[in-house]
Formats: sequence, C-alpha cells, structure tokens
Amino acid sequence: MKKYILNKLIIVPIVLVTLFSCSDYLELEPQDSLIQQEFWQNKEQVSAAVAGCYASMNESGFTDRVFKWGELRAEMLLSLRAGNDDNNMLSNYMIPTSSLVNWSNFYKTINYCNLVLEFADGAQANDLSFTEQELATFKAEVLTIRSLVYFILVKNFKEVPLVLTGTSTSQVDFYPPKSTEAEVLTQIISDLQIAVDDLNLGYSESAAYDKGRMTKGAALAILADVYLWNEQYDECIAATQEIIDSGRYALVDGSDWLNDIFVEGNSVEGIFELQFSDLNSTYQNAFYVESPLYAPYNPIRELYEDYPDDIRADLGTYDRETNAIFKFSGVDVTGNYRGQQEFFNTFIFYRYAEILLMQAEALTLSTTNKDLQRAANLIELVHQRATGAPLDVSLDEATLLNTVLLERQKELAYESKRWYDLLRFARRNNFQDQYLILNLVDIKAGPDNYEQLLSYYSNSEAYFLPIFQNELNLNENLVQNPYYDNN
Repeated sequence: MKKYILNKLIIVPIVLVTLFSCSDYLELEPQDSLIQQEFWQNKEQVSAAVAGCYASMNESGFTDRVFKWGELRAEMLLSLRAGNDDNNMLSNYMIPTSSLVNWSNFYKTINYCNLVLEFADGAQANDLSFTEQELATFKAEVLTIRSLVYFILVKNFKEVPLVLTGTSTSQVDFYPPKSTEAEVLTQIISDLQIAVDDLNLGYSESAAYDKGRMTKGAALAILADVYLWNEQYDECIAATQEIIDSGRYALVDGSDWLNDIFVEGNSVEGIFELQFSDLNSTYQNAFYVESPLYAPYNPIRELYEDYPDDIRADLGTYDRETNAIFKFSGVDVTGNYRGQQEFFNTFIFYRYAEILLMQAEALTLSTTNKDLQRAANLIELVHQRATGAPLDVSLDEATLLNTVLLERQKELAYESKRWYDLLRFARRNNFQDQYLILNLVDIKAGPDNYEQLLSYYSNSEAYFLPIFQNELNLNENLVQNPYYDNN
C-alpha cells in the first residue's frame, strides 16, 4: 500500500511543538514571549508554523470528530460494536459531558492559525529573501484552514466563540462569549474572499502536495459550501463555476472510482485531502479495527438495492458479503481489504463530484439564476459516471431537490456529509422539511425507544451539539446551547 507523506508539511520542529503547547480553555494559553521572539525570524520558520496548522488537523481528536459529527446522527451507519458516546450520538442523545462534544482540537488549530497571522509579518520584515507574495500565500493558507475549522464548528454548535487573535500575550481575552451563527459565517466569508486572491492554483511538487495544501480551488470549495449553508445560492453558483472553469479538476472514470479516489487518493477529482503521515486511525477504528467483521459500524445497504449496477454499491461503498463499509477499508473491487498497517487513506474534505452537486442544488433553489435543466445535467454527470445510465427525472424544483439529496447520499456516503445535508435541507423555510430528520426515527428506533428518539429528533434545537461541560466550567461567559440548558 502506498504511503502518502507530504514531506514539507509534516516535519514540524520540536521548538514549534513546544511553542504551541497549550492546555487551557479553547487551547488559548499564552505563549512564552521570549520563545516567540526567537522563533519568528524568517521564511523557513513561518513555513514550519503553517505546517503546524495542517499537522494539528492530522490528529484523531480532530478527524474522528469531523467524521462522527457528520455521520452518526444521520441514518447511514448502524452500530455493531460502537462505544457508549457513539451510540448516544447515533440516537441524537447528547449530553454536555460527552467526550464527543469536546472542541479543544479545533480551537488548537484556530490558535495556531491566529499565531501565524500575528507573527508572519514580523518574520517577513527580518528576512530579505521572504517575498510579499510568499507571505500573502502563507497567510491565505491559514485563513482558509481557520475558515474550514470555524465552518465545521458552526454546523455542529451553531454559536461558538469567534477568536481571531493568537494568544501570544496575557492581554488576550481568555473568556470570550459565543458569537452568533451569522457573525461567524460573515467572518468566514470575508476571510475566504481575501484568501482566494492570494492562494496558488496548485503546486508542482507532487499530487499529495497539491491536494494536501489549501489552494484557490480549496478556498472556493469551502466558500461555496458556506454559501449553500447560508442560502446564498447565486454566490454558490459563482464560486462553484470558478472551480469548474479552472480546468484543474474532473470526475475520474467510473471504473476507477474506488481505486483512484479512496485507495490511491489525491486523484484528479480531489480538491482538498488531508494527508496522513501515519496510520489513518479514524478510518481504521471506524471501519476495520482487527477485521471488517469486528468494525464498530455497519452500513445501510437498502440505499443501493434499486441500483444493482451502481459502482458505489457492492464492493464500492459496502461489502454485501461481510456487511462492512468497504469505501475506506477495501483495496480493490475483487473484495480484498487493507491490512492493519495499511490505512494510509487521505481524509477527503472536498472533491469535484460534490462541486457539481453543490451547483445543481444552488441552481434549483436560486430565484434569480434558477436553471432546472442545467441542474439536472450536473446531477446526471455524477449519476451516469456511477451507473452508466442516464438520469430520468422531471424538471421541477421538488423533484430535483430530492434527486440531488439522494445523489449526494450515494456519492458522498461516509465522507462526513450526510447529517449536514439533512439539516441543511430540513431547516430551510423555518424547518418546512423537518420530516427529513423525523424520518430517521423510523430507521433508528425500536419499539422500546421510539418515543424517546422521536423526542430528540422533534426539537430543532437538539440538532446542534451541547457545549462541553468543561468549557462552561472554565468560562463563565459561555452559555449552554438552549436545548441542553433546559434538559
């Protein structure tokens, strides 16, 4: 199995690890000023600090939560041997003391990004070889990383502290209150609009280097996703179109779907894929452990029952024989699995198929740029790649929305997207389509817990996670999210 290593991004000096060691609230402990002054002297040190931002995401406390927050509350996973916290999240029963709502890894990454933004200018002033363009690119990378992290937090907690200053001195406010969802999204959009102009289209070193760093395409993909979440459909269309027009990305051939995207990784379809220098414990722990038969989760297979020729079905997304999730643990379409020491998957955040489906959704919902035929054509590109058959669907808004949601479910299964898709569709027009989430109860509940699960899924305030109790204990300015404050 090929081992992907993004050499220039994963070698972080010991001094940087020491410099960025934090343990207090929101990972905001102030750093020693003497070490700060000694460190931020030249381009190489700023490059290492940017590498630290990427490396901080390359931890199980980060990727494990990205995966679980995006999948467990939806209906695609069934518990086989999951732990108590995981089983509670599968039922949307969340409590403030659950380890799964601890956001410390995310604020650690945010703080690393803030420190780069605070000190990189000084390093550039000291280093005559450090160009303005190089500085702008480094800052754009960390702005994009920070934006991605904040977007993940907003989708899960709705309101979170918006911290934009690195904790380099004791003058920083260590006890910030929550900002509103609108305030955080406004900051994300503003940052990404700045970053897009300064990011590179790509890098020439290697495919892993190109897909594993923030590029103009990656920033546009995050921006399009934020616009879609924020119901800014014309802006989403424009951002996705810029990605399409760049000519840098394409759908892989249907016969190569599993191998190129999920086994080898860093395909022509990839836009941003977090690179792993060690075993990808998130996927290994979720889908394999010691063998696929002993994984914590089973997949739902009913989704593909009506699509027997779909490349994403048997030995694509799942293994019909073992009833295991195959997408991240399989090696090839003959049914072979990775060995225990072969989990070097990339962690895919965005790929081209999703860009096409984002634009289709926005074209369907836009009032000023609505184009149902074009939306159907985009869905068909993804559908036909997987099935070899044309998309037979009527051109009305309701049908196309159902179609794009279904296509996302099949194409992006277990890629940490499903819960947010359901929530995004359900919450429009004051939760007009809340049934999309209420339907989960029929799938998840048994006769003994039906009413209990119905209670959890009936209250829209329960669709966002509680703030971790330890954060509330440390910060008197934090207020618990409403559903959990009253229960």
